[in-house]
Amino acid sequence: MTPSPAKPRALGKGAQVAFVAPSRPVTPDSLTLASTIIGEWGLMTTNRHLVHGGRGYLAGETDASRAAKLTEALCDPETDAIWCARGGYGAGRLLPLIDWERARREARPKLITGYSDITALHLAIAHELGWITLHGPVAALLKADGPAITRDILHRAWSQNKPLGVLPVPDGTDGWQGHRHVTRTGTATGRLTGGNLALVASLVGTPWALQGKGKLIVLEDVDEAPYRIDRMLLQLRQAGTFEGCLGIVFGSSPTCETVKDSRPSLTLFEVLDELLGDLGVPVIYGWPIGHTDHQWTLPLGAMATLSVDPDGQRSSLCIDESATADRRHG
Repeated sequence: MTPSPAKPRALGKGAQVAFVAPSRPVTPDSLTLASTIIGEWGLMTTNRHLVHGGRGYLAGETDASRAAKLTEALCDPETDAIWCARGGYGAGRLLPLIDWERARREARPKLITGYSDITALHLAIAHELGWITLHGPVAALLKADGPAITRDILHRAWSQNKPLGVLPVPDGTDGWQGHRHVTRTGTATGRLTGGNLALVASLVGTPWALQGKGKLIVLEDVDEAPYRIDRMLLQLRQAGTFEGCLGIVFGSSPTCETVKDSRPSLTLFEVLDELLGDLGVPVIYGWPIGHTDHQWTLPLGAMATLSVDPDGQRSSLCIDESATADRRHG
């Protein structure tokens, strides 16, 4: 039987959040808003694990420097949470360079938050350390006038010691324009896993590949034509990733729904129906996950219940288990 994931401590007043840049370059100035929000929540920030400079599309000067900074952040006894500054590309290059042995010896579970390219870290940390991590906003892309749902659920996931419960779906009054598509109905309960589809596909055949058996899988993507979504889902099917999975949630990915020109194409919904509809598990598309201003924070590794009804309107994702253990600091 697979052991339950290790839980980080919830953040109380005075807890410290470290910014890291495992993927694309960032500047300290881009973290000003995130730092302000953290301060309003009674938390402290540090940039001491943030690599400086960049090389093309990669933060820092070398992969080794980024991996060393991330290892230090994982093992830092004064750091309670790690907030990834950006996605982009580059986290996958760090997986064989992170000092996992040291982390297993020295690190206690920390709240690690991010999405997109950070999917590589979520899957690797689950495999190497067995921690619950948070699929949620990256620090540098928060908007001052962004939807409240994004900040509110992040704050709750960081600070409370109880399950998030049924996650709220925006009703359109705050700019949400997503819509739902049901591929297959049903109800299932299992541990959450997943993230960005392109990253999940890229890790097939590696030690950190997603293992779907007995899990609820969350996927999302951005700026991928339906045929590319088709190709990645087909790769996962043929690799056995979906064998034994209990349900699939595909987050709102409006830039993937159709092609941008007049080329003949299936829609994303047709792709989902054809490649996921015969798995015998509930499948739904269109909730606020990933590349959208409206964004849920999902505790990967925690127990959740997916319920999908025929028209999608009464469907829900309920987080049944707290992502955190006892509170750290006040």
